[in-house]
Amino acid sequence: DYAHPEKPVEVDTTAFGRSYFGPEQNKDAEERAAALADAMALKKLAVDYSHPESGITTTDATAFGRNYFSRPSAEEYEEEDVDADRDDILEDMAALKKLASDFAHPERPVETTDATVFGRNYFNRASAPDTEEEDIDAERDDVLEDVLALKKLASDYAHPEKPVEVDTTAFGRSYFGPEQNKDAEERAAALADAMALKKLAVDYSHPESGITTTDATAFGRNYFSRPSAEEYEEEDVDADRDDILEDMAALKKLASDFAHPERPVETT
Repeated sequence: DYAHPEKPVEVDTTAFGRSYFGPEQNKDAEERAAALADAMALKKLAVDYSHPESGITTTDATAFGRNYFSRPSAEEYEEEDVDADRDDILEDMAALKKLASDFAHPERPVETTDATVFGRNYFNRASAPDTEEEDIDAERDDVLEDVLALKKLASDYAHPEKPVEVDTTAFGRSYFGPEQNKDAEERAAALADAMALKKLAVDYSHPESGITTTDATAFGRNYFSRPSAEEYEEEDVDADRDDILEDMAALKKLASDFAHPERPVETT
């Protein structure tokens, strides 16, 4: 919405509201109307600024314009170079407009309508000087390979949802061979700790997830209602405990809403 202010606001068809300004507060209607008109003009200006490639549109069929330079009341030019200068200025403005559009949309490909456009390699052109050192070609190839690897790394970093692609002929072997297998128990313990930390991180990021267990014999009892629980000396303890549990439930819901801002607001 911030990057595209031109998008309309979508609301529920059943939503409604009333005007805050009643007959008593309607004294500044003209100022309010002027402020809303200024806001609409600023919104349109922001859209035009973000999209310079958009043309100028008008719905007034009677709107027209005339050329300032060729109007009947225009003064005669004393110099002949004025026309050429004006044409150059207009060409520069058109080029700047295209440059601004390309800058705002780098994802667009480079387009050309000249079928005769071509290019040649700077390094293997006929007039290229001979390379004095034989290592330059190898270094240039290494640089180009590094650039390609950096480009792929930047793409993978920007799109972590992409799967990892590997060569079908790629294989590996275990670093820990029979000689280095003395600390198998410690390694297994480290892996188990890593799995436990991963599960803890997932549970921390998703407090709304319930507690699951695969042990059918696992059970629990209420600390407060156990047979060996002491009797309460004060009657307000039950009410305080209920308040604490309600606060905990509210905090759990707040943490879940904070972790998932994309969820809609629900009300009963």
